[in-house]
Amino acid sequence: MLINDNTMGEERQRENSKILRSLSSRSYGSVSTIDDITSGDSGYTELLCGSVPCPTCRGLGHVPKELEGQLIALIPLSDKRLKPRRTYLYVGLAVFLCLTTAGLLVFFIFPRDVQLKSQRPYLHPSQVYVNVSEKFVSFFITNYFTMINENYFPLLVTGVEMSVQYDTQVINSTRNQSVFSIPMREKKKHYVQIQITFNKVNQLGYIAGSCLNPIRWVHEMVMFFQLTASYTFLGHGEETTLTTYQFVSCYGGNETYAAILSRTS
Repeated sequence: MLINDNTMGEERQRENSKILRSLSSRSYGSVSTIDDITSGDSGYTELLCGSVPCPTCRGLGHVPKELEGQLIALIPLSDKRLKPRRTYLYVGLAVFLCLTTAGLLVFFIFPRDVQLKSQRPYLHPSQVYVNVSEKFVSFFITNYFTMINENYFPLLVTGVEMSVQYDTQVINSTRNQSVFSIPMREKKKHYVQIQITFNKVNQLGYIAGSCLNPIRWVHEMVMFFQLTASYTFLGHGEETTLTTYQFVSCYGGNETYAAILSRTS
């Protein structure tokens, strides 16, 4: 009986081993042994079918598909995959690009001063009318200035105001409502006409006699001009101001005498 039992046990073991070998070769191929895994060799036996690449075998092995969602990948801390090679390079490059872009935006969008400049030209009169008996003088002058845009975006000038002062009195002021634009990094000349009047009201009528004298130093005066330009850029409004002292003549030559004769007759 003992011999039969031993014989039957050996036969069952042989049958089980045959079944296991047939299943292994059919589904998964040859499987690496525990001794191979625990040894220092990093190689793996590649599975033939019904398998997927092993995520922790560096592309050298496979695992059964049935166990793909159950296996846990164990990666040692010394693995090179846990040490990104170019992280510092990418981070540094991203920071550099952000700083460069921000710097360029600040450089181009940051508003710069808009300047008004004048060559202080000698201003000759036009449409001169003089009446010595009534102590009345009226004439027009045209002053001009240059507006300089130092910005990297265009400006829209919405108005120019000019006032004239002589002998501590504001004689007249005018506002030009013409709208014009100045391209970026450009300058534009603008003309403003204003009427000058001397009479008894502003107590400057005594100048009427001087405006009939052809001698230059007699009929010319120094007047104070204040120019204020209003402009907008990027939805924001600003103003810039220029003050100048300029020589102004009130002698109109033949035009002045013609006006006197027509008035006295």
